[in-house]
Parts: sequence; C-alpha cells; structure tokens
Amino acid sequence: MSGTLLVLAHAADAGAASVAARLAELCGRERVRRLTPEALGLARWSHRVDARGRASTTLVSPRSAPVRSADLALVLSRLRTLPAPRFQRASARNRDYADSELQALVSSWLFELGERVVPSLRRHPWLVPMLPVLHWAGAAAVAGIPVARATALSAPVAAVERSRDCACATASSRRPGALEGEAVAPAGTVLVAGPRAAGELAASLGTACVAAAERLALPLLEFRFARVGARPTLVHVEPFPALREPWEVETVSRWLHASVEGRA
Repeated sequence: MSGTLLVLAHAADAGAASVAARLAELCGRERVRRLTPEALGLARWSHRVDARGRASTTLVSPRSAPVRSADLALVLSRLRTLPAPRFQRASARNRDYADSELQALVSSWLFELGERVVPSLRRHPWLVPMLPVLHWAGAAAVAGIPVARATALSAPVAAVERSRDCACATASSRRPGALEGEAVAPAGTVLVAGPRAAGELAASLGTACVAAAERLALPLLEFRFARVGARPTLVHVEPFPALREPWEVETVSRWLHASVEGRA
C-alpha cells in the first residue's frame, strides 16, 4: 500500500523519533514524515466537506511540503497538548478561542482519517487519549488480568520500573492492610502494539493485555506490573509508552509497517 506515514509528536518525544526513523528504513525515507503540534498551529489549513459529507484536508506547515489527507496511509498521533503559537501575545480570551478552534480543526481532520489514525478518533473520541484508572482496571479485569486492588501513586523511576515513572500499589488487597507499608517490586511490562505483545511478561500475559487494549480501543499501550504476593499484578496502563528500548521501537515499527502493508 502506498501513501505517507505521518508521525505527530512533540520535539522532545525521542520514542516517536526512533519509530519514525525505523519506519523510514522499512518503508522508504520519502514516505515518512514528522510534524510537531506547533507546526499544526502554524500551518495553513484547507478543510472542506462536500455535499455527501466527505471531508478533505490539506495543510501546509512552514518550510514543508503540503500534507493531504488523501495521501496519508497512516498517522501515529502522540499529541499531548496542542498549542496555538500565533496567538501567544493575544489576550487570554482570544488565546482560549484560538486553542478551541485549533482543537476542533485537528480533531475533525483526524476523525476524517478514520482507522488510518493510531489511535482512531472514531473509536476513542479524544484528541489526547483519556485513560482513567477505573477504565483500564475494568478492561483488564474482564480480560482476566490480575489488578491491584489499590491506589495508584506516582513512584520514583527506580522504585518500580527501570528508568521510567510508574505507578505503585499501596492500599489493600483481599486481606485488609496486606500491602500497606510493604515494598512493591517491579515484575515487568507488556507492550501492546495492535495484535502484537512484547516485553518481559508477554508470554504469560500478552494475550490478555491485547484483549484489554482492544476493549479500551487503544491499540498502543504499556501494561506495567508489580509483584504482589506470588504473581505479577497490574498497577498501571500507560497510553504514551516511552519507547526507549530498541525492542519497543522495533515492535511498534513492525506493527505500523505491517498495518500499512495490509499484513497486521
């Protein structure tokens, strides 16, 4: 399948940059592009809807070739915020208006692209994925994943997951007070990329994590586990995996490449 692979990510998103670089190796450098959210805010937009309700979009960011929705094979969205740089010196009221207009425009564009966007706004209708604890815990429980019956708290990098911020369980389990005051050791992760699962616990929990991700309508997730008692227990689900490790970059890149080639 021909077409452009577009990575929407912040300049400091090293994981997205690594995925874009690997996709360029797999698909050809001329097919892969990166855009920052600031570039979206500075771009000239043409967003039209025809008489049949079909949308078509073209955007031209500074010093870049046009991006046409019809030319896009896939968009990986890693947007966390969407600034409007042109309005930095405007009044607060005008900045808020510009922000809301840009949010609506980018959301409409990505919705237009349907399943070509990861994650799809047609399945998960927020520009920046929202994943409350109760949502991921419920989906995981239905998939048969052991979930910590606890409060998730931010922990130092080294406390739970190597070189990453993670969530630790510190409340009660089935036995009242069983986890209170106890250290919770990291047990590993499962990275889900579409139908694929990788990581330390993928062999035992990968299939269930893929099922939970499908239920959440978010195909790219990192499931983080701590050892509670004798088994790994889920303590956090991250919708923006850092993708620092080479195997993580390879897993995501191979999945995206297979998706555009029709082999996912």
